[in-house]
Amino acid sequence: MKKLLVSLLIGLPMLHAAAMGAVLFTDTFERPDGNNIEASLDGIANNTGTTFVPGDNPVGGTPVYIHGYRDTGNRYPNFNGADAVSTDGGGIQISANRLQLAYAPGTANAMINHNFVNAAITTAGGFSVSADFAGFDHTLANDHNYGVGFAVGLPASAGAPGGTGDAATGNPRMTGGIGTTIGATVPTQSLSDFWIVLRTNGTLAWGGNGGTSGTVAGITGLGTQPTGNVTVNFFFASFDQDSTVNYEVFFNGVSRGAGTFVWSGDNENYIGLDARATNGAFVDSLTVSIIPEPSAALLGLFGCFFLLCRRR
Repeated sequence: MKKLLVSLLIGLPMLHAAAMGAVLFTDTFERPDGNNIEASLDGIANNTGTTFVPGDNPVGGTPVYIHGYRDTGNRYPNFNGADAVSTDGGGIQISANRLQLAYAPGTANAMINHNFVNAAITTAGGFSVSADFAGFDHTLANDHNYGVGFAVGLPASAGAPGGTGDAATGNPRMTGGIGTTIGATVPTQSLSDFWIVLRTNGTLAWGGNGGTSGTVAGITGLGTQPTGNVTVNFFFASFDQDSTVNYEVFFNGVSRGAGTFVWSGDNENYIGLDARATNGAFVDSLTVSIIPEPSAALLGLFGCFFLLCRRR
């Protein structure tokens, strides 16, 4: 019986990591190829409360994504292919049911056009962001200057054209993990309160605003141009400015680290993807979910334990 109890207690973190609540938003990018990444809403499940419209037309409704940095010829209204100029951003397209982010010279990002401060998130005590990073089309040195990741706690301004810049050199930029060294101070140019980036040199790096995440954390040894699922669970009581957020990082289902950061603004939590590679990084899916209340998971686990005790 003692062994059973120990096994159940050891399983608590894994249960908490695996348990997912209601999905607020998911995009599998399973729609026709093209530079207009939201010509249709196929592959998108939207429970955010914001009504999205297809077409990436800022006049005709609310587009699913907005872009602080994207090739000027690769956006509404023309959606041409990206040019060879790196300083105006890279291209974005749907390719083979994946999002190809930052193809052609330049970096690019895409921010979900919804402020994720839903009441259901604070009621549950947190949310989770998960992305499947499916590889790179990359020909230069595999170093920390190239990668793909996501950011949370972004202001609305990050999605306006020119609201962010190059993922490695922009001021401001969406994330802070491209071009930075693990152990270094988090770049102040990053607009997000927390970011995580899978890089071409086989490292996963993350950092945040204040808390324990003022220094770039990460893991190494993931292989050249790695692929895999990156999930981060966030736990907190409020979206108030300066309130603390606890987080835990998972790569391919394995816990890789934890820490804290603070919200830099009140009720400000846009979420975006950011990439830098010679011809793009591929994203297979992006999901934002509500995390179930930990008490529910605990009650379920210990309910099973006491049931087993009675049967003995």
